[in-house]
This record gives sequence, structure tokens and C-alpha cells, in this order.
Amino acid sequence: MHKFLSVSLIAFLIALAPVGGVAQDGASGPDGASGPDGEEAYEAAIDAWTLAQKEHRDAYMGADTEEEQERIWSEERPDPDQFASAFLVVAEVHPGGKVALDCLGWVAGNAQDVKLIDFSIRVVLTQHLQQAELSGFVDSVARSSNISAERALQTIFTSSPHRDVKGKACYHLGMKKLSSARLARRVAAYVESGIDPLEAFNGYYTEVAVTRAKGLDAKVIQAVGEKLLDRVVNEFGDVEGRRRTLGESAASELFEIRKLQIGMMAPEIVGEGIDEKAMKLSQFKGKIVVLDFWGDW
Repeated sequence: MHKFLSVSLIAFLIALAPVGGVAQDGASGPDGASGPDGEEAYEAAIDAWTLAQKEHRDAYMGADTEEEQERIWSEERPDPDQFASAFLVVAEVHPGGKVALDCLGWVAGNAQDVKLIDFSIRVVLTQHLQQAELSGFVDSVARSSNISAERALQTIFTSSPHRDVKGKACYHLGMKKLSSARLARRVAAYVESGIDPLEAFNGYYTEVAVTRAKGLDAKVIQAVGEKLLDRVVNEFGDVEGRRRTLGESAASELFEIRKLQIGMMAPEIVGEGIDEKAMKLSQFKGKIVVLDFWGDW
């Protein structure tokens, strides 16, 4: 069902594309009529993907047994690669602007096929690298675990003339380095214990990612990641992220790394007890203390 839905969407978009070459936004089609609106075409592709995900969730929730749920989850999950072509068609019909970047970003951040990811990144780096609208693409490509995404972030960080774009690239690149360091430590721990990391991480990380992690020096990669986040705090701290500034996000990550690891002395916590009297964590030094952190989102 999902396959037919994606194919019909692609056919719809191709039918609206002008014959004999790629048109700019608002250009005429073969009969002189105006071509499709880029934003509408992009939203149509997003809607198709969203519908496929909803149908999958509904089928999962409606399953009668856990076994059926597991089968639906693993075997009927929408394949983003089937939807990627629709986004690439929109990017081709509406090149050069934000719509193209949004489409290429979706492919780079969601596709599983390495060729699709690499193609989208290559188009962006060759045709859009100097654009201010690149900020959204940076957020999208950062979702990909493919090594080409990390290299793209490095290129954008080095080459973009726009401070907000450079800041986001620096932040996401730093976070990827820290993630790589964590995976390298976990892989090393499994190897030391005689456990095959490929089996342990099957379904969670690709074979390429696990194999690459075996050859990484976790301490070196960790240091690089921290240095990048320090730069975010010092050079791009006021750039807006998704929910707060990049500086706040980076500082929070660095605080956790440097103050909240196992074996470290807990930082001071000041607040009120259940009796509404002021208290400090240091007052309980030498005693066993259980801290329960929770939130409501």
C-alpha cells in the first residue's frame, strides 16, 4: 500500500513537471500553464510520508498479539527510500531555493540508501553551499548516521559564509563526534568481553557504523567533540536552535560530560525540601542519597 502511494505521488509530480528541462518556480509547462507550486508539492510529499507512518502506527496498535505487533513493526514499516524519489522530483522541478533544500534535506536525513544520501548531499554542496537557507538542511542532514553526513557538516562549517549556518554545523558536528566516541567505547567493551558487537548492535546500528567504531580512539574523538561544543558556546552561543540557543544546548551537554559522569562528585544542588525549607545537597555529604530527576513534557 505504501509503495503504491509513493509511486502514485511520483507519477503525479512528474506529470506536472515541464517537458524538455527543469523549470524554475512558476515557470510554464508544455501547454503554457503555470507549473506546480513548490511549497505545495513539498507538502504533498510530506503528507504522503506522514500518512504512511500513521497507517503503520494504526496497524501496530490494532494488532491482536505481541507477535503480530513485532511482525508489523519490523516488516511493514514504511521505507523512506520509496518516498525519496518524490522529494527529489520536487527538488529538480523547483531548484535553487528553500523548497529544493527542504526536499534534499529530507532525503539526506531520512533515506537509508547510501546512494540517495550521497546524491542529495552532493547537490547541496555543489549548488547551495553559499545560501543562507542552508540552516534547515544542516538540521536535517544531522539526523543521518551515514559518514557522508558528518563530512557534509564539516564542509558546511568550513565553507559557509553565514554565521547561523556555521554555528549549527559546528554544534551538530560536535554532537556526532561525541556520539561516535560513545559507540566506540561500547564496541570496545563488548570486544573486551568476548561479545560480537555486530550481533549486540544488530537492528540499532549498521554494520558499517559498528565496524568503523572499532577503529576509533574514543578519547581522541571525545576531545574533538568537546572542542567543537566549546566553540559553539564561545562563538555561536546566541544562534537560535530548535528550542533554545545553540550555546545553551552545547553548555548543557558539556556540563553533563564534565560534571555528571559516574565516579564524579555531584555538583551542588540548591532547592527546597518537602517541608519547604532551604536545603543543599552538600548537607548530606557522607550519607546515601537517592536523586530522582523527572520532567513533564
